Amino acid sequence: MNFINSINLKAVKIILSINSILIILYSLFIYYFDEYLILGSISSQNIFFEYVFLKILLGIFFFFSAVFIYKIKESNKWFLIIITSGILARLILIPAYPVVENDFYRYLWDGAVTANGVNPYKYSPKEALEENSESEVREVLNKLVKESGEIIHGINHPQIRTIYPPISQLIFALCYFIFPWKIWGLKVFFLLFDFAALFLFFKLLKKYDKPVIFIFLYWLNPIIIHEFYAGAHMDVLLVPFLLLILFFAISNSNFPSSLFISIAAGIKLWPVIFIPVIFRNLWQEKKKLLFYLFLTAAIMLIIFTPVFLTVFDRSLGFVVYAQSWTNNDAVFQILLIIVKQLREIFGIQSIGSFQLTRWLTGILFTIFLFFITRKKNRNSEDYFEKFLIITAVIFFISPTQFPWYFTWVIPFLVFRPMVSLLLYPVLLPLYQLNYLSPYFVYVQHIPILVLFLYELKTRKWDQLFNLTEVKLK
Repeated sequence: MNFINSINLKAVKIILSINSILIILYSLFIYYFDEYLILGSISSQNIFFEYVFLKILLGIFFFFSAVFIYKIKESNKWFLIIITSGILARLILIPAYPVVENDFYRYLWDGAVTANGVNPYKYSPKEALEENSESEVREVLNKLVKESGEIIHGINHPQIRTIYPPISQLIFALCYFIFPWKIWGLKVFFLLFDFAALFLFFKLLKKYDKPVIFIFLYWLNPIIIHEFYAGAHMDVLLVPFLLLILFFAISNSNFPSSLFISIAAGIKLWPVIFIPVIFRNLWQEKKKLLFYLFLTAAIMLIIFTPVFLTVFDRSLGFVVYAQSWTNNDAVFQILLIIVKQLREIFGIQSIGSFQLTRWLTGILFTIFLFFITRKKNRNSEDYFEKFLIITAVIFFISPTQFPWYFTWVIPFLVFRPMVSLLLYPVLLPLYQLNYLSPYFVYVQHIPILVLFLYELKTRKWDQLFNLTEVKLK
């Protein structure tokens, strides 16, 4: 703390200026060298390591900028610098080919299938490629396969039917109608949703007496810039809806909360974890609680109708993900080691270690959710903290800790910053080096988890970000 307080305002401005320049240089680097970093055809190891190093360097400057951001008082001037730098970085990356990722192929394919009136949950890309297979939509699928060119051949896990929920499919379909088969068209859509998020961030920060300069924690966050624009991940579509859920939850507006959490789940399933927080203050009003829970469930059932009209087997993405998907998981792997040892000690043979560990994480998260929602939400700070901590914990214990999943946490960091979580832009780039050693997984996550728990226990550094209670407005 003494070190942080000793940094003068001039040094902070220099660090923030360097960070703003670096994020633009990073975007230019991706723009000029994207062809060397395409997943599956990385043609220059030198460029690859430079790319990882640049991300780590950017993460370091972002971290120090984030920790010192509270010292910036000239909000209007620096707000403009932050917004302009973020827009430039995003615009530069729109025409760039996505690097070291390939999920965008699935978005483009799903959008085309949905736009042409075919249920995207019924046929996998592999089935679409099998011209001899019988199907009532064979002619449509054949046409799309020919139109798509390399896109359908780039889809990962082509034997699996899509995992992206129906609202996502509608957005992909709209993108297909306007920009058919265009990767840059996807990014234009992403930018529109990002601008909507920017507007909501500004409104919420003003409403709840937070410094507007905190928008830096999202708008110039290198994980956001990379995952949404250099990697072309669709999770940006969720951000405005997360902010709307947060706003209506704080306002105790139950119907909009039901509506927007259902829509958010229709983009990515995971926001359903907020339901206990959103309706916590209705626990004493049982009829109201049951009504809004029923309403939320009913809206979700309607949204997910296309999924329910298909077969639930191991070829459906939702089923595969729930049963066996893992990646870059540190805590889950530690739990798996423990479970394996316990199975040997107690001689449990009927259930595999992997499945037991998934159940264990589910049970632990349920207990945690009960613990964190045991008290009523008193004010906006309660909501900010609970939304952040719940999302961070689901990220920490998930069997899949893809770097872009951390973008779920970042919107809530804007309202409730934590020093531990602001370190992730420094360590997550090591994900790209996991192939060199399995221990990189633990280096990415365990130090931050330990610091996160320490920070929660001691409330250290809260005063950096003026985390005081704010009455509901």
